[in-house]
Amino acid sequence: MSLSRRTILSLAFPLALAMLSLNIIVAFASLRTLTTMARQSGRSRDTLNEVEQIIAALREAESSQRGYLLTGSDSYLEPYVEALGLLPGRLDRLKTLTANNPNQTRRVNHLSDLIDQKREELEHSVALFRSGHKNAALKTVKNGRGIRLMDRTRRVASAMREHEQSVLARDRWISRRAFQRTALVVVIATFLAMGLLGLALVLRRRELAERERRALAVRQSEARLATTFLSIGDAVISTDETGCVQLMNPVAEALTGYPLADAVGRPIAMVLQLMNERTRQPAENPVTRVLREGVISGLANHTLLIARDGTRIPIDDSAAPIRDASGQILGVIIVFRDITARRRDESERERLLTAERSALADAENANRAKDQFLAILSHELRTPLNPIMLAVTSMLARPVAPEEIGPALEMIRENVVLEARLIDDLLDVMRIARGKLTLHPTVLDCHSLIRHAVQICQSDVQDKQLGVAVNLSARDHHVSADATRLEQVFWNLIKNAVKFTPTGGTIAIRTWNEPDPTALGRDMLIIEFVDTGIGIEPNVLPWIFDPFHQGEASITRRFGGMGLGLAISLGVIEAHGGVLTAESLGKNQGATFRVQLKVEQQPVLHAKTLPLPGSTATSMTPSSSTTTALDPPPASLRIFLVEDEPMTLIVMARLLRRIGHEVTTASSVQEALTIANGLDFDVVISDIGLPDGSGLDLFRQLSVNRVLPAIALTGFGMQEDIRQSREAGFRAHLTKPIDFARLVTTIRQVVSRPADSG
Repeated sequence: MSLSRRTILSLAFPLALAMLSLNIIVAFASLRTLTTMARQSGRSRDTLNEVEQIIAALREAESSQRGYLLTGSDSYLEPYVEALGLLPGRLDRLKTLTANNPNQTRRVNHLSDLIDQKREELEHSVALFRSGHKNAALKTVKNGRGIRLMDRTRRVASAMREHEQSVLARDRWISRRAFQRTALVVVIATFLAMGLLGLALVLRRRELAERERRALAVRQSEARLATTFLSIGDAVISTDETGCVQLMNPVAEALTGYPLADAVGRPIAMVLQLMNERTRQPAENPVTRVLREGVISGLANHTLLIARDGTRIPIDDSAAPIRDASGQILGVIIVFRDITARRRDESERERLLTAERSALADAENANRAKDQFLAILSHELRTPLNPIMLAVTSMLARPVAPEEIGPALEMIRENVVLEARLIDDLLDVMRIARGKLTLHPTVLDCHSLIRHAVQICQSDVQDKQLGVAVNLSARDHHVSADATRLEQVFWNLIKNAVKFTPTGGTIAIRTWNEPDPTALGRDMLIIEFVDTGIGIEPNVLPWIFDPFHQGEASITRRFGGMGLGLAISLGVIEAHGGVLTAESLGKNQGATFRVQLKVEQQPVLHAKTLPLPGSTATSMTPSSSTTTALDPPPASLRIFLVEDEPMTLIVMARLLRRIGHEVTTASSVQEALTIANGLDFDVVISDIGLPDGSGLDLFRQLSVNRVLPAIALTGFGMQEDIRQSREAGFRAHLTKPIDFARLVTTIRQVVSRPADSG
């Protein structure tokens, strides 16, 4: 101690007296402050109370007014009058309370104006009601003006409440601070006064005890700091003012690869080696910048930590200076973390977002394709009907010369065939999409099919004066395939070449063999169709085999068609295990379509069904729409014909009778069962969709206890429809419109075929 005991004792009493005087002065000042705050708080509470009373009076007046308008009872006017009578006094009191506050005074004036308007609105409606204008009074209430005035009044009142509540909160805070300050000063002064009296006796002991407590607090603080430092989930490194490592937590040891014992005393740049992820150049260590500039330094998101073993880890976070009380930098603390998992999550989110955008784009494209399909389908289905309608209209309008009837009927037949072909194409696309395309393969000569397809298109070629070069040089040109389907592909490709090649252009058809990459020692047959037509735009080429896709809308309008031919061709070729590709250098550069099929070296002894990959197909009868030439008229058969469409029934019965058959007809299930009772037939021809039931159920009843050949005749031609008719016992399934020559051939086939042959 620098002072003697006597000096301390001589100073103790004056100092204690000074402390007590200070208590009195501080207490008096605090009392004045508390009194002022209490007075202001009382004024604010009175203001709040007046605002609440005014709003309550308005609500009471409004409620009583509505009660009076609804019931007409004068008992509701008493609280109404009483509530309105209270308002002037309340407003005057409120103006007095807020006189020293300009903002509140302005709000009170606004509130007074709104109350006057509200009073006027209330009194006006009551006056109307009293004068007998009840509806006008109610209409005044319903127009919403009263509600709007009340809402505006509440908002002004709310603003006043908020202001007074803020004043109360401020006063409470000031009072609390004054009380705390007074209490603190009183306690300290009293403590000092009392302490000074015994200071001389206990000073040494207290000084020693204080030193011990401080030492213990420092030890506890250091222990807590060490525990916290080691428990932080991020990597933490502490350096001194020169940038040398002092402390590291276990996470930092794991990321850098340096144990604490090896890292202590080393420069931070040696322990924490950083690289710019983009440039692959060394990055400035944030500790260096903190020591140089004295500011917090954050790491960029593209920083890599190079661990002791060379591992590169993406990190982020920041470094901050450690300062003493005077602001002097004592060192730097750097906190960083491994963001590998975060990067992975961000990449996954980006991938999912990209996938979602792609799915949305696909859905939008599918929707546009649907709209385009419906437009094209409507056009293509209506087009064949137009000449039919015109021809029939012409025949009905005037007598037709005999020489005009034949061409007109031929035109009608051709357009009906075209309509049926469009429907067959749609069904083929659906079968291909569902993997239900049925094939009837045999070993056949592709060259013969190509020549036949060229002959079919010969008239179109001549009309456009096209040059066709056919070079069928393949050595092996036999394949196992469905002849009808494969010729359909060749016809489609040649027809497209003719359609899209301008007059005077050329078409080349070539074949050759190449080794089969999937089967050692076997060859592939390559069939190439090359034209000098309008070509295919690069942006269209990837979608050229999609159904209903013909490129630009102008091409669809110019050349017509539904864009199904290539989609069907691709499905047929893939069903045969082959490949169909398209190439083009662009607009007006022509196009090349190439078919690859496996060569068949040995005859196939047993025909089989070749379904699309991953599917199972069943076959009942070939679905080709090619017309079969009539053989000599068959022997007369007893035919039972069931059809609900009257004209179809009449015409078909007439045609069958014309070639010598005995035909019995019915137009419903019930009629058919009644007629068939006790009669025998050689063959049944029945529609499936009948007005009072199904042709399937009809035939099941007709064929009970007897073998009866039958042909299903319907507009339903999907694979499931064929399967159901076969399960019901029908031996053949024909789809409308019916080619009569094919019907005659099918009758002959089902009559001569054993019941269990399919």
